[in-house]
Amino acid sequence: MVPPRDPAPKRRGAPLGHPGWQRATPERVDRSVHVDAPDSCPHCRHEELEPVDKIHVQIQEDIVLQPSTVVTEYIHQKAFCPTCRREVFDTAEGELRNCSIGPVTKATAVCLRHSVKLSYRDVQKVLSSLFGISFVPASAMAFSHQTAEAGAALYEDLRNKVRATRIIHGDETHWRIDGKSAQLWYAGNTGFDFFHADYSRGSDVAKAIFGTAFGGYLIADSYAGYNIINPLGRQVCLAHIKRKADEIADRMEMLPKKKQDHRSIHFCRALSRLTSHCCKLGRQRNTGELAFKKAQALIPKLEKMRDELCASPLKDDDAENLRKRVSLPNRDGKRLFVFLDVNGMEPTNNHAEQALRLPVIFRKISFGSRSLEGAQNLAINLSLLGTAKRQNKDPIELLKFLLLNKEAPPLKNSIVPKISRHTTPHKFRRIPLNCYEFAVFAVAFFLEQ
Repeated sequence: MVPPRDPAPKRRGAPLGHPGWQRATPERVDRSVHVDAPDSCPHCRHEELEPVDKIHVQIQEDIVLQPSTVVTEYIHQKAFCPTCRREVFDTAEGELRNCSIGPVTKATAVCLRHSVKLSYRDVQKVLSSLFGISFVPASAMAFSHQTAEAGAALYEDLRNKVRATRIIHGDETHWRIDGKSAQLWYAGNTGFDFFHADYSRGSDVAKAIFGTAFGGYLIADSYAGYNIINPLGRQVCLAHIKRKADEIADRMEMLPKKKQDHRSIHFCRALSRLTSHCCKLGRQRNTGELAFKKAQALIPKLEKMRDELCASPLKDDDAENLRKRVSLPNRDGKRLFVFLDVNGMEPTNNHAEQALRLPVIFRKISFGSRSLEGAQNLAINLSLLGTAKRQNKDPIELLKFLLLNKEAPPLKNSIVPKISRHTTPHKFRRIPLNCYEFAVFAVAFFLEQ
């Protein structure tokens, strides 16, 4: 028996009991302005006003535009190295060696590009108009490449965390590289983001990201490319199934009455209500309204409801394919209710969908990347900025930290995460990580901030 139809549609707005939101009061007041009582009413213009012993306080927060830069002259005392047979000098704190533009400018430009989704030319215009610093748009692109190179070790560490985490979301979206179709892969959870650009959507890319023996639980769609990673458990996105069921039912209801298959329509509507009920159970479990043990005990009941609903074949081809998809063990039959058996697991892949929303909008603005190297640099920067946001860290401070600590000795035999062997240029497939102690420092940044 499937859950009954809701008696009334869901009300618009925030859920009942949801705390209201208002702008937080600033912690400091920089100046106070006393405003005399008005001589006339601002509403009706009446002039004979009576004084009252009350005040109205309004706090207004604004920005201060200072179109100027801080120019620092570093005067280096040189020394002669008998081994190198040349004069050398040290690098000061906060200085980028042999760079005329400082780390804060570069980090801000990268954030404007990848978080605000501005073009390189618009990044140059914003920094020029607001702060008075000038550079060509090609320099803004170079800043993105520099932060990606500096963050390669931290990106590698994020890939290792993907393989070691207990619960993770996975998804992919379309991307374009020099006009050719490609894919932007995502893996992550509430603690970090990991993006990967590749021409391929095959299982070899999933294996390069998750490994062949992923020891955690995966939340994804029904794409068979994830089968190769052999997760401990896999939850299919119930929102995808609900959406598919509603689409099939809506299509059949638009047909003439004589051509409608009422059993197929009933099946799709009932399956949609069943998935909605499961999502509601997941929310109740997460908020504590439903105990974890009680949620586990509901799995046999839900499987019985699913089996009764899928007992008979359907005439409509799409509805029949959906029936087989949710009932057969080798498809999604064993992936519908895994979230109730694993505490902290979500019934939908909404997390990955929201994480990919920014790149999707970015793709429509920029039309993709011009090279595979540029696409992977984009993936690295998105991973770093997304992880900083999820851990409530300042992304500009993170990128500044990476740029200032990239001068460590190279780490031997290290490569950027492997990209499809069919399409990856040799020069990009093996990029040495020019950072040794930096790998430890970068990870410590998230822990100490």
